[in-house]
Amino acid sequence: MNDWYRLCIILLVFAVQHLLSTRDKPYWGLILPFLYLVTLTFLHTLGMVEWSMAKLILFVMIGELFLFGYWISGRKALYNRRVNELKQ
Repeated sequence: MNDWYRLCIILLVFAVQHLLSTRDKPYWGLILPFLYLVTLTFLHTLGMVEWSMAKLILFVMIGELFLFGYWISGRKALYNRRVNELKQ
């Protein structure tokens, strides 16, 4: 897969994660981190990726940190938007 396609997919996932994180229900933002973990575990179990266990754990940790970071920033953006609406 071309590197530009990978970059576009990653940016699209982060945009969707931010969008889901700014919804009223906080659980919407937890969908993508869960799917990411399940997908990487599934791909590794089936042997579709040739990663060592250490590399898999590293990819899972880094990806989850980014996705949860976007979830937290989305929740803060929603909170700030609500506070600004109440002030007006």
